[in-house]
Amino acid sequence: MTVMDERAKINARLTKQLKEKSFKILHRLDQESEDAVNVNRSLLMRIVKDNKDTEFGRKHSFDKITDPDSYRKKIPLSTYEDYEDIIRRMMENGEKNLITAYPVPYFAVTGGTTGASKYLPVTEQGIQSFIEYASSINRAIISEYYMNTKLTDEPDGYALTLLNAFKKNLPNGSQVGCISASCIQDDVLDSLQYLRTTPREAICSEDITNPKYLHAFYGLSEKNVTAITGSYIPILLDLVHYILTEWPHLVEDIRKGRLNPALQIPQWMRESLQAKLKPNPERADELEREFSKGFEHAILKRIWPKLSSVSMIWAGNFSSYARKLQKYTGRSIPFYTTSYSSSEGTFAVARHPHDQYYVMTPDTCFFEFIPVDDQTEQNQNCEPDTLLMDEVQEGRDYELVITNQSGLYRYRMGDVVRVIGFYNESPMITFQYRMKNVISIVGEHFTEEHLFSAIKGFERRTGINIIDYCMYPDRDATPVRYVVLVEPDEPVPQRRHEECRAILQQELERASSSYSEFYGDTILGMPKLVFLQGQTFQLYRETKRYRNGLSVNQLKTVHFLSTPEMIRFFMGLEEK
Repeated sequence: MTVMDERAKINARLTKQLKEKSFKILHRLDQESEDAVNVNRSLLMRIVKDNKDTEFGRKHSFDKITDPDSYRKKIPLSTYEDYEDIIRRMMENGEKNLITAYPVPYFAVTGGTTGASKYLPVTEQGIQSFIEYASSINRAIISEYYMNTKLTDEPDGYALTLLNAFKKNLPNGSQVGCISASCIQDDVLDSLQYLRTTPREAICSEDITNPKYLHAFYGLSEKNVTAITGSYIPILLDLVHYILTEWPHLVEDIRKGRLNPALQIPQWMRESLQAKLKPNPERADELEREFSKGFEHAILKRIWPKLSSVSMIWAGNFSSYARKLQKYTGRSIPFYTTSYSSSEGTFAVARHPHDQYYVMTPDTCFFEFIPVDDQTEQNQNCEPDTLLMDEVQEGRDYELVITNQSGLYRYRMGDVVRVIGFYNESPMITFQYRMKNVISIVGEHFTEEHLFSAIKGFERRTGINIIDYCMYPDRDATPVRYVVLVEPDEPVPQRRHEECRAILQQELERASSSYSEFYGDTILGMPKLVFLQGQTFQLYRETKRYRNGLSVNQLKTVHFLSTPEMIRFFMGLEEK
């Protein structure tokens, strides 16, 4: 048996085992959703009981809490600032039993989308929730989809996973890194070589200046790619654009069985990876034939004939990226938007491919909901009443409050979600926006959802395909106005700019009724429309990754520019 045959055999065995575990998780979700209210309340009481002797539990009389009502009366709503000093004591001094009695093997660092990065404790329970709902369950979801729609299971093969699992060790014995790296332990890494295309050395190292090359090289080298997985879907769109631009060099490297000499990686890694490579002229010829035909007609399905799913976060404001990617995958490939999760916890999971909403997971966090209205948004320091899972209403928006299994109690996430219905007793929700990502210049209310809607209308009416977009308020203009920056897939003639600006204004008014109320020559002026150079947003994400030491898993797209530095970056790349 050849090495390749042995790898395929192990792949099939591991895939079967993981799929069986995945279906158990899916079955539990379906069962618990039927009694979601009691499951969620039982979780809260277990958390309270287990942590009554912690410093936080004694201070807030956890031993006197008997139900969710007494819990809400005794425990105030909280934000990260309430835990910052405690977390520092945990990380620097190794202190235990402060906010959680559970062991804390990991600290998740956030990407700092709306501010400075945060460090959040993650217990084994928190890691397990993330593994199950943000990673493992997708195998059952995709398999169920194929059995229901095609009466066959998805093919066995390998996943092109856009993941970085680098972690640092702390003196207290814990590790720190992005939340998605928390579930990649050494035993998992040993099996990844049989399930993923990118090798272990590249997944675990921080010393890589161009991870796209390694993902592309190893992904293209493997014909039997059946799934593409990762965190946020803009990362995949960046990779596809990279492949379509650099394919001649990638194909030549595959043909010769070498890593590109210009690739900047540590020497130890180059030697380790190069020792396992062999020339592959047959695969190189296949790729060259398909790339030479052009990219318009499902190029990814042509180079990976068994490709059967894309599992990355793409719902809501990310859906435009999925639409653009279908040009390269074809429309027959299901796109699964995985989970609604963060460093603070795992909150919900998409139940089917193509769903743009999530089913809340009642066994991961205890959930509360603050109804969103003008008073709530204008006064973040008040102590508003909260609702529980059985009290929310379809069609209403709520700020999410969580109590997780890692030491956060009645924690205001700052996320606004909309309840669109119920899956048995579990609310089905869509992410709307971050509370901090709401712009107001003169009293209007403008969110990321409004901007997304306006851009969709702009694309439809102008016929211009927008790769990405962002905006910021220009308070120095007279009258004040918004500046909207868009990256088109090809240059827009100067003669069309004024027409496009007028259409953008109309779409901003349509998207937000409060914007339209304030728009006028002396109150809120005509927006400025800026067309950006190609690959501007890709460059921004890469720059942010290098400067802030982020993992590729944390590269979210920015839609509201909140600092002068961000504004200067984007305005400096205006298309001339």
